[in-house]
Amino acid sequence: MDNMNNNIFQSILIFSMLITGFMWFFYKIKILYNFYMKKYTKNLCFYNLDTRKEFWKKEIGSFFPIILLVFVIRSFLYEPFYIPSSSMMPTLLIGDFVLVNKFVYGIKNPFNNNFIINNENPQRGDIIVFKFPKNPKVNYIKRVIGLPGDKIIYNTKNKQIILYPANNNNIKNNFIIEYNHLKRSNYFQIFIKNNKHLKKKKLNQYIYGSLKLFEYTEKINNLSHQVLFSPEIIEESLKIYHQKNQNNYTWIVPLDSYFVMGDNRDNSYDSRYWGFVNKKYLLGKAVFIWMSLDKKENKLPTKMRLYRIKKIK
Repeated sequence: MDNMNNNIFQSILIFSMLITGFMWFFYKIKILYNFYMKKYTKNLCFYNLDTRKEFWKKEIGSFFPIILLVFVIRSFLYEPFYIPSSSMMPTLLIGDFVLVNKFVYGIKNPFNNNFIINNENPQRGDIIVFKFPKNPKVNYIKRVIGLPGDKIIYNTKNKQIILYPANNNNIKNNFIIEYNHLKRSNYFQIFIKNNKHLKKKKLNQYIYGSLKLFEYTEKINNLSHQVLFSPEIIEESLKIYHQKNQNNYTWIVPLDSYFVMGDNRDNSYDSRYWGFVNKKYLLGKAVFIWMSLDKKENKLPTKMRLYRIKKIK
């Protein structure tokens, strides 16, 4: 699973902005009020804004401009996200912190997530962060494979994709996705599988092991990146998303929607299993790894990986 849930931080940020904003405006109005009364009323006993009673309000309010700036940057410009799963290996690893460009596809209202200003549309090969259509409270990160109107066929044997662009069903002219440089990968995949054949009385009902991985260089248009797959996995463990009037493993991307996949093809919960990403769920494009911690799933990080700090492609 690719849960990148930043909603708790967003809620805390909005709550903090409201509290500090109230204190900030209260203090500013108090200053204006006292200035007015001092100018036009000579015999008034003025309230001292520097008393201890008012000091804490001033201090809390002083954080408002900083929190407002963070809110604006995070809502409209850039937002950091953490990678918690291996679905985007080898491009993104567990422990990577990525910076997401939130205005590249347009500016959205941070309260209802509707587009205020439309900008560019996602392109094939873009790594996008989006709200999971089945549960919008959760954020996912995947690579865009198909654009509206594209026909996509997934080969379960060699784990490759055939893509027919919209209005072009001639396979001889299909050079959208190419595969080269098949090799044994340095990565391996740990799996945990429920063993249904073991008796319930036994405590160890799970098999732990590892799968050898291979990798291709996948080229989408002019963008090349590595994808991982395991020849040992010949059957899907998850139910494939079946589109009406289409064969299994064949999809036609609807209007204003996108077909997305993880680079770790046998360990990614993506459009193959739950369908398409509508444009309304887009959050932004991942552009840079700004920090990386050497971490494995369900374990604490051990060190920083400075070599991982780089532009994402």
